This record gives sequence, structure tokens and C-alpha cells, in this order.
Amino acid sequence: MQEIDRFRKSLDSTLKRSGPSGEARRLEDLRRFFYGEFRSIPQEALEALFASFEQTWKAQGQERALVWLGGVASLLLQDFDGTDFSREEWADIKESILLAQGELDLDLLTYILTLVLDHKAL
Repeated sequence: MQEIDRFRKSLDSTLKRSGPSGEARRLEDLRRFFYGEFRSIPQEALEALFASFEQTWKAQGQERALVWLGGVASLLLQDFDGTDFSREEWADIKESILLAQGELDLDLLTYILTLVLDHKAL
């Protein structure tokens, strides 16, 4: 099983454990899960990425937000899944990642910024 598949399976499990709880509880469970999965990513980058996830959740709904989160996870795992991010979403991802550029693994930074450039959001 690839890392992104494991991430998605764990994400589904987290959602199931949250059950019919309220939106605030579900988002908090997802936050804990996301931060736990990517402990090696600097906190400020994770906070910015999760803030964008919450904005997507509120503006476009849970389904699109979960696709977005899976796409971001695939970027962080250096195995981009082809998620159809808008140019604005690519720009938000870039800004979030650049917050931690001095602490982030250079290979990961290069990988993500190359994809941002490929999608004309640099």
C-alpha cells in the first residue's frame, strides 16, 4: 500500500470515528489527524494548510474539502495524485509551504514549488 493510500484509509477511519458529531468536532478531529500524519512538516505550514482546508470546507463543502486535503497530502508525500486545484488554491499552497521554507526538507520544497510552477501559480 502506498503512503497516499494509507493516508486516505486513515482519513476515512477518522471521519467514521467522528460519526455524526457536529462540524466543529469533526474539523478538530481532522486537524489532529492531519497534524499527526505530517509531524515532520513545520507547524506554521501545517496551520496555514489546514486553514485553507477549513476555508474550502466552509465555501465548497465537505466532499471538495476532503479531495483538497487528499491532494495536499499527496504533495507532502511527494506523490501528487493530480488533484484539480484552482490557480488560487495552488497559490495558497505555495504561500503555506513558503512559510516554512527555511525548515522544510529541500527535496520536498523543490517538489511542491515545481508543481506550483507547472500550474502557473508561482
